Amino acid sequence: MPDIYDACVFGAWLVGGFVSGVSGIGGAMVAFPLLALFIPVHQLIPLTCVLNVVMDGCLAAMHCRHCRGSALWPMLAGSIPGSFAGLYILQICSGAVLQGAVGLLLIYYVYWQKTFRVQGVMRHPRLLGASAGFGAGLLGTAISFDGPPIGAYGLYMGWEPRVFLGTLGVFFVIRGTFTVILQAWAGFYTPEVLGYALFGAPGVILGTLLAFPVAKRIPQKAFQQVLLCIIGVAGLVCLVRAFL
Repeated sequence: MPDIYDACVFGAWLVGGFVSGVSGIGGAMVAFPLLALFIPVHQLIPLTCVLNVVMDGCLAAMHCRHCRGSALWPMLAGSIPGSFAGLYILQICSGAVLQGAVGLLLIYYVYWQKTFRVQGVMRHPRLLGASAGFGAGLLGTAISFDGPPIGAYGLYMGWEPRVFLGTLGVFFVIRGTFTVILQAWAGFYTPEVLGYALFGAPGVILGTLLAFPVAKRIPQKAFQQVLLCIIGVAGLVCLVRAFL
């Protein structure tokens, strides 16, 4: 029988799926801090990773034909060593340290969104793509947030929205699947994690699907400002809890 915690996982990822369906990023950044209130961080990180794969799979299915393969392979190549580095961090760091790292990354993400400016379109630099992939692999495996390095790279390259969503969506699905395999190999997918995932998966799928018909009706700038406020508050909450 589902309990209140299962319902909270479903609800948090319903909201997370909706946020990602509208904005293309930010779903895990909304769901993670909510669930960190009652799920231990070492369970929550693998749970978030596996539900990210489900969520990104929905997005990639809608935009995969716009994926830029020439940019995809360097990012994937860089993500492999990054994922192993992230797994090592996940194994040696305490829950408080990981939660504090999440809080800092969320706050930095808000700062980056407020200050980053696209400098112009340029030819694809493979080394930069591989570096972004390494950062995504490390952060995605260690604390389940792989979006900022790749998001910054996509904006820096000046990709149009469909290319951005298609390339990032396919990358996140492949990279996230590799992370899930590594985490499963390390024993992080306990019965509790898998039980929560059974309720989170339908929530994130439903949230993503609900976002499609309303995405065009929501003013993007206003939505992004509200989302940044939520992410900033969530980052502060994670930081406070890390020191309690």
